[in-house]
Amino acid sequence: IEPGHFRLQAVGETVLRLEERLAYTHKGIEKIAEGRDADGLARLAARVSGDSTVAHGWAACMAMERAADLVVPPRAVWLRALICERERIANHVGDMGAMLNDIGFAFGAVQFGRLREAWQRVSGEAFGHRLMMDCIVPGGLASDLDQRFFQILRAEASALRIQVNKLMTIINDLPSVEDRVRGTGVLRPEYAKALGCLGYVGRASGVDFDVRRDAPYAPYDQLSVKVPLHHYGDVNARARTRLEEISASFDLIEALLDGMPDGAVRVAWQVPAAGADGL
Repeated sequence: IEPGHFRLQAVGETVLRLEERLAYTHKGIEKIAEGRDADGLARLAARVSGDSTVAHGWAACMAMERAADLVVPPRAVWLRALICERERIANHVGDMGAMLNDIGFAFGAVQFGRLREAWQRVSGEAFGHRLMMDCIVPGGLASDLDQRFFQILRAEASALRIQVNKLMTIINDLPSVEDRVRGTGVLRPEYAKALGCLGYVGRASGVDFDVRRDAPYAPYDQLSVKVPLHHYGDVNARARTRLEEISASFDLIEALLDGMPDGAVRVAWQVPAAGADGL
């Protein structure tokens, strides 16, 4: 998988031998970022990881905007959070399907894949790109969200919430799935803390931290962010964390749509002063 190669020898459920060859991928991103203008740097950041194009793009733009002492319009900030939560849901839904595929449960894999596909098609219609790539630009957003999509996005979130819950009712009733996720791939809380694990991986192993809640930036400083936490650190805990994060993101999307400010979605870029820093 990616830069790692794993060869397993197994008899039934018992793994007799694992040969692992771990490598790394050096892309030289920091070096090729040097000398770019703000728009070029934002496009590069958005391509570090396709699954996290919104998150990386937002982080890069936020750093540049702080260096330039640029104030982004409130509507743009709220729309950034909206597409970021949509990206979070797409990743969790897709990875739930990938996990079920890895344990040989094809029905669950296909169903979660179907749900993610439908979700991303709406993202493409509303924001111009399935992954919402290049929506976030220095100074705000590339374009505003058409008002007609507000009700569509709200209805879609409600429908997906119902479908995920129905699907999990079926999955949770299958002993064969439970046998393969409980006690598997355990990351003990002390190891998660020592390794500095964050995100759903850390939260599934007892690391109670979420930057949206614990060091909030706009607009999360005006919202209530629910942060799921588990301590078993196995595949089941990570799956439960994902599912609870999906539910929390549905709540955030509803709050963002309900409280969306009016106004512009972009301000003109200004070059930072020499030696300015932005995080």
